[in-house]
Amino acid sequence: MGERGADMRVAEVINVPWWNAAAEYCIMIADALSKRGHDVVILCDRDTPSYGKAIELGLRTDTMLAFGMPHFLSDLIRIRRAFRTVYNDVQVVNVHTAHAQSLFFIARALFGLRYKLVRTRVDSRKIKRYPFNRFSYHNMNGIIVANRADRDEVRSFTGLPEPMIKIIHAGVDTVRFSQGSDDHDKRAGFHIPSDVPVIGNIARRSPVKGHDVFFKSAQIIHNDVRDVFFVTAGVDDTVPLKDLKGMAEQAGVLEKTLFLDYVDNVDDLIGCLDVGIVSSVGSENHSRITLEYLACGVPVVGTDIGDIPELIDDRKTGFVVKAGDFVAMADAVIRLLKDRELREVFGYNARRLVEERFSMRAFAEATEVFYLEVIGRKR
Repeated sequence: MGERGADMRVAEVINVPWWNAAAEYCIMIADALSKRGHDVVILCDRDTPSYGKAIELGLRTDTMLAFGMPHFLSDLIRIRRAFRTVYNDVQVVNVHTAHAQSLFFIARALFGLRYKLVRTRVDSRKIKRYPFNRFSYHNMNGIIVANRADRDEVRSFTGLPEPMIKIIHAGVDTVRFSQGSDDHDKRAGFHIPSDVPVIGNIARRSPVKGHDVFFKSAQIIHNDVRDVFFVTAGVDDTVPLKDLKGMAEQAGVLEKTLFLDYVDNVDDLIGCLDVGIVSSVGSENHSRITLEYLACGVPVVGTDIGDIPELIDDRKTGFVVKAGDFVAMADAVIRLLKDRELREVFGYNARRLVEERFSMRAFAEATEVFYLEVIGRKR
């Protein structure tokens, strides 16, 4: 990338009541652009994780919009007022949800507002194919997606030319997530054995994350490499802990598995691992954990879902296996465990890959270039 372009004024819009991929992507890009000197405001709901995270990071926020269908008309009026006064020089509005897209598309059309409108999609759900949605998408000034499959879906749905649809992978904090030299101390902090290989699966407890696949592969790994330890960590979603323990017991690895809930210092936990697994069978349009593994120099075995194959450099930083194929997953892990030199080379390559392509700077630069292209377009 070249030197940073002229400072921009940008509004990032997110309205989700939980912390998901869209919320994280929105807050991350707002933070990254702000640090590069751009004037960024986040329009969001108060009392949501997005608002809390934005405040924690010291980002500018505005909770003027109520969102929700009962408030649609009043929100349109608020947008008209705000974007004719305090935000009249905003150049780009990036909407991260379908509701926000409808709001800002209609407001611009009704009131002749001047901002360019970008839609960012990191949602695993398919686009709803009704006429208004097609019309709305077709009139975006640019669309950001996180993987090739989403780009192809959007292009097929909208008919927009390829330059208007940009794949921009999210970045990862390469300072927080980095290779450390005190792995034994980190393991002691989590009560993880210090003298055995450790395999980790960090994901919310949901069927889409493929914990059953992970434990089926764990059984094969344990039968081949007896001295091995497994770790699972993640928020309790729709798969209860007792079910995970049942999977581990059936696989014969219950006594060799550590079960953790949400871990705040996840970077330290990743530092305990020899191999990171992403066993998902769906979702993963924006696989944060894959980037975090790689940034910490941990080789990754991940499935061919979402953007995972675009983040892992197959056979250089890890292995990509077919979703649900626990045998291939186990074989890949076993190969890494039995070849320390290969594991170290993959870990080195992983860190270099992130520094070159998936750092926060790379994330900000790619978005910055795209926004400037959008601003310069006539349509």
